[in-house]
Amino acid sequence: MGRSIVLFYFMLGVIQLNSQPCSEYIQHKKNVRGNVLICPNAMADDLKELYKSIINTHPNPYIYCSKEKLDSAYTEAQNAVLSAQNILDFSLVLTGFIKNIRDSHTYFNPRDLLVLSGNKSKSVPFYLNKIDSKFYLVKAYDNTIPVGVEVLKVGSMTVDSLYQLTRLFSPDEAYTESARTEITIKMMGLVFNVQNESLENEVQFKYVNTLGDTLLKKIRRIKSKKLFKNEEWYPSKELEYHFLKDQAYLRVYSFESRNEKKFKKTIDQFFSLVASKGINSVIIDVRENRGGFILLLEHLLSYININDETYDLNYSYKRSDLDRFESLSRLKKIDFVKKAKRVYPRGMISREYDFFLSPKGTLRTILYEKNLVNSSNNHYRGNCKLYMNGLSMSASVLLASWFKETNRGETVGTPCFGSLQATHGNPATIVLKNSGLPVSISTLKLTPNNVMKNKYGDIDVNKTVTFTLRDIQSGIDPFKLK
Repeated sequence: MGRSIVLFYFMLGVIQLNSQPCSEYIQHKKNVRGNVLICPNAMADDLKELYKSIINTHPNPYIYCSKEKLDSAYTEAQNAVLSAQNILDFSLVLTGFIKNIRDSHTYFNPRDLLVLSGNKSKSVPFYLNKIDSKFYLVKAYDNTIPVGVEVLKVGSMTVDSLYQLTRLFSPDEAYTESARTEITIKMMGLVFNVQNESLENEVQFKYVNTLGDTLLKKIRRIKSKKLFKNEEWYPSKELEYHFLKDQAYLRVYSFESRNEKKFKKTIDQFFSLVASKGINSVIIDVRENRGGFILLLEHLLSYININDETYDLNYSYKRSDLDRFESLSRLKKIDFVKKAKRVYPRGMISREYDFFLSPKGTLRTILYEKNLVNSSNNHYRGNCKLYMNGLSMSASVLLASWFKETNRGETVGTPCFGSLQATHGNPATIVLKNSGLPVSISTLKLTPNNVMKNKYGDIDVNKTVTFTLRDIQSGIDPFKLK
């Protein structure tokens, strides 16, 4: 009799679990801490929509993954959504499927889960660094915990379990394992906040101080909207430079400028000062530079190109409803057609026009040969170093690849997030109709024309530089000493 009662309650629990109400559509601002489940058929439809969009849009999803492997991953994803799930678990299914393509521009960003949660969503911002097998605090909100302490636990999660969860969310790019590890560590604070279901206003940290004492400390959470506007955590700075004796230092935080003219003018001013001061040593620092506009990268290259060669870059497109031509406004599209017809069949724009007229699904690779010139005809021919790390992405990868191909100078730091096969770009965003999750899909593949073939791994650096525990605790940037 006792066994029958136990079995009855077990089966009742299973029935209640399987019959738990789910939603066909997710209203994220009402979905408090992910407590709303999305129905299996809704997730299956979203996966189907995503797969179709990738096949129709991505110029080549099979560079690092065969068609058979991607199809198999899609089947696995469909099998993973046979029961209702919360939005966090479904986002992991999406990410697991997408990661097979190994293209960081085709990606679901977990940060969007915080954005979608609305203005009331709260976070506790922090950054960690991993040295050997331990995690150390690099930065915490309001400096409530000393930097350099060993962190053991955040909230209810050990740092090891948080790292493993973050690995599932972090993007892949070619076979760049070193950079992927760096970006995973950088994302740990973000992923903690995404998965944190607690409604408390503070999060408890368990850590070991420099004296060896194990302590507990609570850090208050702030609204995510306020955090995203915080310059200390999300700086808007694009460029800065300074001079130290006979050395010039240029930090490029991003090639995605809000003011292209101002960006170019700052580059012009920097190299003008380099020339006037007679400086023969320039450092270009693109650590944590997530990329941006190729034309701004080319403007920088115009000053350090000493071989007087063109910058040859293959642009591989697939004609689709999401390609760059379809994203043009009606007036810009009309202007493009007029300019193309005026010179047709001459010039690069004519090749673009031919592609524009081609049917959807057409694949085309166009070689752009850019003359690297600037209005002042200033070419710096002195020594050059490039600082980079695992968070140097996209256009920064193109810069690192160019440095290697041309032997322009020494590369210092750690491998960037990309290979000599360069990068993808111009991602278009689709919003899955049921889950409401935004996913970016590359519409472009950029490959230098002179690149060595089949180089899909890390771009090696000439000199490895990383942060030591002493650097973190003392606030020293070890790159400034190289």
